[in-house]
Amino acid sequence: MPDSSYYNDLYNQNKNAVKSYGSNIDKLQKILDNLNDKMSDKIRNVNNEFDDLKSDMNNAIRHNSAFTTCANTITDEKEKGVTADYDLGAAVDELEAEITRIGGLKSQAESDRDYYNQKYKDKRDEERQDFWSDLKFW
Repeated sequence: MPDSSYYNDLYNQNKNAVKSYGSNIDKLQKILDNLNDKMSDKIRNVNNEFDDLKSDMNNAIRHNSAFTTCANTITDEKEKGVTADYDLGAAVDELEAEITRIGGLKSQAESDRDYYNQKYKDKRDEERQDFWSDLKFW
């Protein structure tokens, strides 16, 4: 039968795993947030340029329906959201899936940590009780 130090070692291993998983999740979440935020800013900037170009073109040449139609098609070329791009969308999906997977591992490690901590406490109390009962000389 394992002694209390065995359960304490398992508790510490799982405690460290929880910390490591949490750190990994934080790093991946930061990457995901940067991808979404920075790309959204870049997309917004490009789309603002399209709007400015359309406005400048409409102001430069007036009363020409062919040219106005051409200028209006510029807005069709506006950038879509981050996930509209296949590769960026796939990257976002993969990051989210990895965060979820590591979150599951972290939850399991937390459960194991708590279980082994309780086993350690129970075994430690049992060892103390055995120790004191061995000291009685009656």
